[in-house]
Formats: sequence, structure tokens, C-alpha cells
Amino acid sequence: MLQRLRRADRDKVWSLIFVEGSYVEGLVKCDVCGMQYAGSHNCSGGARPFIPEEMVPPPEGICPGYYLRMAFDVARLTGVAIRRTSRDPDALFYGAIFSTIAASIIFLVTALPKMLTREGATAGTILWGLVLGLLFVCIYSGAVALIQVGVAHFIARCFLGSEGTFFAVLRPALLGWFVNCLTLIPVVGPPLAAIAWTAVLMMVLEEVDHIARLPAFLIAAGINGIFLALLYLVAR
Repeated sequence: MLQRLRRADRDKVWSLIFVEGSYVEGLVKCDVCGMQYAGSHNCSGGARPFIPEEMVPPPEGICPGYYLRMAFDVARLTGVAIRRTSRDPDALFYGAIFSTIAASIIFLVTALPKMLTREGATAGTILWGLVLGLLFVCIYSGAVALIQVGVAHFIARCFLGSEGTFFAVLRPALLGWFVNCLTLIPVVGPPLAAIAWTAVLMMVLEEVDHIARLPAFLIAAGINGIFLALLYLVAR
């Protein structure tokens, strides 16, 4: 029979019970079911609540490594990563940073050799060309990405009953935008980049806007196809 309780520390509750005329010390209170026992017991309180991976909160503080891993997972079309980053406000910041770096790499690899070999080029003209070129490319790439994602989400929301929000779609899309670096591969790079970006946008629409895969593919492919056609006409 339990006679009285006393706390030994914050985590364990030790009790005194009366057994055959003497006190026995050493009872422990289970944190799950509340049962007091000595040694071991069969817990009736059930297991602790299971938290799905996609609901696990992101690390606190500055953690570019985590978001870089999420970016590669988005590029691999991993649904859990897309859903997690769609609910993470910080993913928008890291997505903007990663896509800016990717656009800068594309510009430097494609334009810098031409700048260096241009007749009459000086250190000053090369420097100003790099600064202005990087500024233009980052603004242009960001605007194109916003328009593509915005139009895709608008179509999904207005015509297909999308349940997501623009920023929820934009966060994983920006993290996966770096797949456009495939354009640097000679000959096959541009079509590979178009296919990869179409796949990323399709999965984001499917996972975040909750629309079927076929409509998501048609929207993503149509938007990218129209953009590439306009780019080709302007280049001519």
C-alpha cells in the first residue's frame, strides 16, 4: 500500500510503500502512463506521438548546409523535401540566394571568356562588364522565375482548384532552380536544363498545389515551352 510520496529530483518520483510491516524505497513514476513501479513494467500509455518527417521543424539559426541538402532533394523530385520547404519561411531566402549564385555561375562561365578575349578589353571594362552583367542576369533570371512560377500557380488556382499559396509554391521552386546550370553542358545542356526545370516545377505544383501530375506537367511544360520560344524569337 502506498503511504506517502516525496520528490528526489525533477525527473523521477520516488515513493515509500509499506510491505509486510516495512517500508520499501525505490518506486519510479513512468513519464508516459503515470504508473509507479520498481525495476521494469509493461507500459500501457502507448508510444510517444510520431512526427512525420515533413512536419519536423527546420534547424534554428543560419544553416546553409541543411537548405543545400533540401535543394538537391527538391531537384531529385523528393516529395517530402518539397512539402517541408513549402512551409518553411526561411526557404524563400535560401532559395533566392542559391538561385542567384546559380545564375551568376551561368553568366560567368558563358560570358567571361568572351570578355577576356574581346579586342581592346581593359581591366576596367572587364570589371564594369562583370558588375553590370551580373546585376542584369540576376534581375532578369529572378523576374523570369517569378513570372513562370506565378503564371503556373495562377492557372492551377483559377482553373484546377489549387489549395496552395504563391509563396508556398515559390519556396521549393527557387531551391530547385539551380538545375538550370545544366545549360553549361555543351550541345545537350539547354534541352536538359529545360527538362529538369519542367520536372521540378511539375512536382512542386503536384505536391504543393495538390493537382494531378498530368495537368501539372502540361502547365510546367507549356510555360517553359512558351518562354523558350520567346527567347528564340528575341535572339533572332
